[in-house]
Amino acid sequence: MLTEKTKFNIILIVGIVIFANVFYSSWTADDFLVELDRFNPETPYKLSTSEQWSGELEDGQLGDFYTCILNYRDIAWVKRKPGDSKTVYVSLPSGFRLTLHTSGGEVNQLFLFKFNSDGSKAEQSGGVAVNCPLSLLN
Repeated sequence: MLTEKTKFNIILIVGIVIFANVFYSSWTADDFLVELDRFNPETPYKLSTSEQWSGELEDGQLGDFYTCILNYRDIAWVKRKPGDSKTVYVSLPSGFRLTLHTSGGEVNQLFLFKFNSDGSKAEQSGGVAVNCPLSLLN
């Protein structure tokens, strides 16, 4: 049986780990998401529902979706709409890629990745919360 002191220490350690994870995630997200300034509503994209980029790809321009994702918030503010959940991958120029987690047709969480020319991941943001309809992509 655990003593009160042991229980307190476990709760304290779990609390510190959670706090550090949220703090680090926020810092890395903001630090790297300044890269979104490289893009604009006219930026072309290719979209896939497969991380391997197999099957039919959609393409278009970021349009109003770009403006919406600039209003990202800390991951603690994720709000999911009821409905089917899926992940969508958006390839952008210069080796950047967005990973979008959706539910009910709305993106609720995104990650930004930078890839090297050999296809390996160079950098990535922490996750951030957004509430942007996927239909905003042109």
